Amino acid sequence: MREQLQQLGCRTRVVDVGLASSAAYHGDIGREAVEARADADIKALLKMDEGKIKAMEAMARGAVALVEEWLGAGEIAGAMALGGGLGTWVGIKVMGALPLGLPKIMISTLPFDVRSQLGANDIVLFYSVADILGLNPMLRKILRNAAGAMAGMVNLPEMAMSSKRVIGITALGVTTPLVLASIRILEHKGFEVAGFHAAGLGGSAFEEWTGMGMFAGVLDLTPHEITSLLFKGVATPRPDRLENAAMKGVPQVLAPGGLDFVSRGPLETLSPGDRKKLHYRHSPMFTHVRISGEEIREVARMVAEKLNRGRGPTAVVIPLRGFSDQGRAGRPISDPASDMEFVQTLKKNINARIHIVEVDAHINDEAFAQAVCSTLLTFLGEG
Repeated sequence: MREQLQQLGCRTRVVDVGLASSAAYHGDIGREAVEARADADIKALLKMDEGKIKAMEAMARGAVALVEEWLGAGEIAGAMALGGGLGTWVGIKVMGALPLGLPKIMISTLPFDVRSQLGANDIVLFYSVADILGLNPMLRKILRNAAGAMAGMVNLPEMAMSSKRVIGITALGVTTPLVLASIRILEHKGFEVAGFHAAGLGGSAFEEWTGMGMFAGVLDLTPHEITSLLFKGVATPRPDRLENAAMKGVPQVLAPGGLDFVSRGPLETLSPGDRKKLHYRHSPMFTHVRISGEEIREVARMVAEKLNRGRGPTAVVIPLRGFSDQGRAGRPISDPASDMEFVQTLKKNINARIHIVEVDAHINDEAFAQAVCSTLLTFLGEG
């Protein structure tokens, strides 16, 4: 890997974070130096319960300290890592400490699902296919491709940054018309829009970017993951979903997109209880199951509880003719009475400082897009 990068004109600095009794390859930064930066005794840690995990956590901590130091000195143009299970975890941990936009590549045997580890990090994953136990024709080609990708990224000319304010938006297929109409309205007003697929990881990234102060305001049009948090759906994000804009004082407008159903797996995997509820096959992988009246009241209480903790300008804009594409009258999970239970419960529990706006439209109607955008633009002094 080092030789391939050097042939492509890159200078390299190899950091050894291994735990083996003797290193097969000596990096530019040895494992003893990494251990020292972690202020840890690796040999002692390895003798403890779950010692290997504790030792890898210490090596990751030491490597992060070194990389952050080099970053501050302007000595890093990109970062790469190679590994199996623990090596992938360490690599993602170290690269996750680096800023967005800095090129990062993880070459991994992928022995586990790494999506939960990635969060909002822009790490490129290369699947090694063969295990990293020695070179072979296929692995040589994959490493060469990864080196080429890194060399290409680090040699790109600097890109001018936009001076426009950015609005964060959450989206799913069930709210796509609303999201596209809102983007058009906001871009016409001179904003840029960052959209997030609210299917678990997307909502988590949205929360992380909001907490980092990336947005002038947010349109949380599809907080669907709340139903997964409560009812163990397949789209579960991190527990602070719906909290960062409120806590950071970021102007936000919430719509109940997708709060009328919970995402389950393939249709044939539904439980008998879910089969008795209104449902439809969204795709071969996902089935959307309408939640009950009591469940939607629980959703409303959680939404109110999370929003009540906040301090910034906040509004909930409610479409009175359905919360999702298939929640429109005459479609598979339409249940207007249950929708109104959400509205009534929310009103009972929400703080008086939070605006409630009711719109006689379906969530994907143009009139509703105009309402949510107008509300946010007013908060931003553009209304």
